[in-house]
Amino acid sequence: MEKEKFLYKRVYTDIKSRIQSGALKPGDKMAGEQELIEQYGVSSITIKKALTLLAEEGLLYRVRGKGSFVAQRPCENAPEVLPQPREPLVGVIFEHISSSYGLMMLYELECRAREAGYRLLPCFSYGNRELETDAIRSLNGLGVEGLLIMPVHGTHYNKEILRLVLEDYPLVLIDKKMDRIPVLSVRSDGCKMMSRLVQYLYEEGKRHLALVTVEESDTSTLIERKTGFYEGIRQCGLTAQTECRLAYVDYEDAFRTYADIYKEQIYAYLEREKEFLDGLVCAEYGLAMIVTELLEELGCRDTIEVCCVDENYIGPNQYRLSHMKQDERRMADCAMDLLLARIRGEHPQQEDYLIPGVFVRKK
Repeated sequence: MEKEKFLYKRVYTDIKSRIQSGALKPGDKMAGEQELIEQYGVSSITIKKALTLLAEEGLLYRVRGKGSFVAQRPCENAPEVLPQPREPLVGVIFEHISSSYGLMMLYELECRAREAGYRLLPCFSYGNRELETDAIRSLNGLGVEGLLIMPVHGTHYNKEILRLVLEDYPLVLIDKKMDRIPVLSVRSDGCKMMSRLVQYLYEEGKRHLALVTVEESDTSTLIERKTGFYEGIRQCGLTAQTECRLAYVDYEDAFRTYADIYKEQIYAYLEREKEFLDGLVCAEYGLAMIVTELLEELGCRDTIEVCCVDENYIGPNQYRLSHMKQDERRMADCAMDLLLARIRGEHPQQEDYLIPGVFVRKK
């Protein structure tokens, strides 16, 4: 079926048949990019890929500043030289990964891509908007058929991602949703995960609970986790204690750690509020490690229980905590299914996919 073909292959096949039939003659100038976009109803990226493949086959040649032209056809007796098929590519851009979150997802995405006949090209932004933009451009330059992106936290959306959305490029966001932007997204159900952690602490007899989080940005993960915490507080009939809300800091150095940025703020909060607390819910795993370390330093780790989203007790200086584990395999499967559908030209009716987390009690 026509929809089963990749969009760029449909354009490529049509132009190639017109050249081979003589409808387009050697030396003829091809229509401009905008005219081809309107003719085929596809994005500029799709047109460029089709023209690039035709040029690689020797059917077109390009003149800088003038456009693409039909090349001279080889003589009839010359043997046909077929281009070597290229393995199709898809790209993924992670903000970061670790054994606590992301590594298993990367393995599963690579496995699923390989099963579908693709090679997966991974890149990392390390929370840096410029690195994210460079990665998108680089992967597109390599000819990827579609992109999976874990967007960088920030108060503004990346213009390069918005451009992909406007061009109807095959794109799926992982871990975050961009509000009011029509793009597919796959992420954990942050509201329910945080609400479950509050319920756990309540069941353990804890009644004086507070949230530790970073201030929200336009991407949705932290907003949803905060909402879930306070929903859990309401369901348990509690009154939340003073929140530890850390000011968002841009990562000028891609490899700066949570400890470098937030440790002083968290210590001041704990010194001030420790007498009023018996439980803390951390919106992110890295924060939970800092909080637990500082509680130990302040001598109140036994009286204030900490839980969080994700955990990595096998690393150095890590702690075992009750936590919600994100279902990375299921997230990867869902994201890859959606991306492959978009590459085929399909538009899934559902836009936002929430994956339940799994509660893990500390041992």
